[in-house]
Amino acid sequence: MQTEKQLINIEIDHDQIEAIILENVQQHLSNIDNNKLFYTMEDLQEITGMSKGFIEIRFFHDPRFEKIRRKVGRKWLFPVNQTRSFLNEWINEQPND
Repeated sequence: MQTEKQLINIEIDHDQIEAIILENVQQHLSNIDNNKLFYTMEDLQEITGMSKGFIEIRFFHDPRFEKIRRKVGRKWLFPVNQTRSFLNEWINEQPND
């Protein structure tokens, strides 16, 4: 009778792998964001998950946002720090239904 010997035993902790991946993704996104001085409309759509039309209807014409946005040529630019502050303030004002 042959006895099988187990030479290697590999255990994978899926929760730990997921945590490491999430941490790396967050760090990568943070690095991207830290390198920018301005958001474009496309950036704004991506970071909020909102469409251009939704942004224009909901807060683009908010007087506080009008003070920080700049039109340079044909392109809208939004200073990153001021835009993030505004968006945090704006979302906290929205009804939580």
